Amino acid sequence: MNSKITNLIFTILATGLAVFFVTLTLKETDFSVLKSAAEHANYFWFFVSMVLSIASYWLRAARWKLLLAGIGYEMKVRSGFWAVSLGYFANLVIPRSGEIARATSLYKMEKVPADKSIGTIVLERVIDVFFLALFFVLTLIFNAETLFSFFSFTEKPSWGKYGIIAGAVILLFLLLFAFRKRLKGFSLYRRVELFLKGIWEGFKSVLHLKERTKFILYSFGIWLCYFLMTYVVIFAFPETSHFGLGEGFFLIVAGALGMILPAVGGLGYPYIMSLAFAAIYLSNGQTAEEGKMVGSYFGLMLYFAQIISILIFGFLSIYYISKNNINLK
Repeated sequence: MNSKITNLIFTILATGLAVFFVTLTLKETDFSVLKSAAEHANYFWFFVSMVLSIASYWLRAARWKLLLAGIGYEMKVRSGFWAVSLGYFANLVIPRSGEIARATSLYKMEKVPADKSIGTIVLERVIDVFFLALFFVLTLIFNAETLFSFFSFTEKPSWGKYGIIAGAVILLFLLLFAFRKRLKGFSLYRRVELFLKGIWEGFKSVLHLKERTKFILYSFGIWLCYFLMTYVVIFAFPETSHFGLGEGFFLIVAGALGMILPAVGGLGYPYIMSLAFAAIYLSNGQTAEEGKMVGSYFGLMLYFAQIISILIFGFLSIYYISKNNINLK
């Protein structure tokens, strides 16, 4: 019951956050300009962006296969592809639910225990943070001025608040450690402990990789797709077609921040992109207002192109997974 209440509260908060960002985006959007941009856009580049996003699914599935093989589980790449597709689809409804959907759907198709696959997914997230940090460094090298302008639009962090949260988490771990012998008498504690051990085993899969070169190439390939998914769309509009790699590095960092926000359907993305373009325009001696306007329709149109991809392959994944559910055989 408690987990249901927690999920309900999180969903309400995520929905509220999504409404908040949609409102902010709409305030920055001139719909006559949006209509004009849509009429003159080159949709070939949106199609290329969609193809690249699907290619990243396949590369992520191929890399996942290597991680699972490291802990003794076999998986077909196509099963991983449809599980990844379902994960992105699930995230549209409930933020961060995709990891669970991905693991449980793989269990249905390949009988890989969910706790083991979740461990490998957690490891993937660590690797994703590394690549995001790499693009952050590239942005600092090639486009530091724009990055600093972007952060000037955001609220400065409250380190006191984060300190309290960190202290509470540390205190919780210390209490759990101190009373671990008593807690072992509870069945819930034993189940959680077993589940966490399974995750840790999946996380250790990187130590047992047999094809490390492939793993590295797949990892770079995934993030190359992510970069190009955004970068190619700048050629869809005359006013952005002159952007270079520096702007591209910056946009993937800003876009990643937009997708990290726990808003339903990733609806924080278009607003973050409006701020990103404001920063780009400011660093080029233009006005922030003009940048926000361009960023709003750029972000909205790219967002909807990716949502179409997610919906199409999400529904296809539901069909494929239900058809290949070995538990039904």
